Amino acid sequence: MKNKDILIPGVFIIFLSIFSYFLLGKIGPIVIGGAGAGGFLLYLKTSYKTHFDTSKVIIYYLLAVIFFIVHVYEEYIFGFEQVASQLGGSSVTQRDFLTFAAFFGPIMWIAGAILILKKWPLGYYFLSFFYFAMTVAELTHFIFPFIIYGEWQYTAGVATAALPLIPAWLGLRITLQETKKIKASRK
Repeated sequence: MKNKDILIPGVFIIFLSIFSYFLLGKIGPIVIGGAGAGGFLLYLKTSYKTHFDTSKVIIYYLLAVIFFIVHVYEEYIFGFEQVASQLGGSSVTQRDFLTFAAFFGPIMWIAGAILILKKWPLGYYFLSFFYFAMTVAELTHFIFPFIIYGEWQYTAGVATAALPLIPAWLGLRITLQETKKIKASRK
């Protein structure tokens, strides 16, 4: 199939946006779908046609996954489903939140690690999607209090939202360096 390296991530973003809508309401496609789309743009700018040695970033990726799971635990403990309900304007149950964030999310990111290690095109997309999700989308936690309360207040997830950012940022930095080297060598 021609252009599958573009088509498969695109179909995945649509599926993920719809799936997140059914579990999290409007906030799902905005944050999750937005991260998928942002990751797609990053993928096009970095590793779409510039496959590099992913062994240089896999440790940072997996550390960020671990920190993401810690973050989801904080969201669970402090009731992020209530935050999602307020942001999306529809009821999000704890079960639906956990189904998406604590079950589907880690499975998706660990499956992504396999794709990354195999150096498959979808793995390179997952890498970019994850970087964008952890370095941009997770930071939306810091604006949620202003949207909900009109001022700064603790909301579920704020305390650990930046944890995955550090290893994801380091992995992104290496990705940018490696893809830049490969592109420069082609000129």
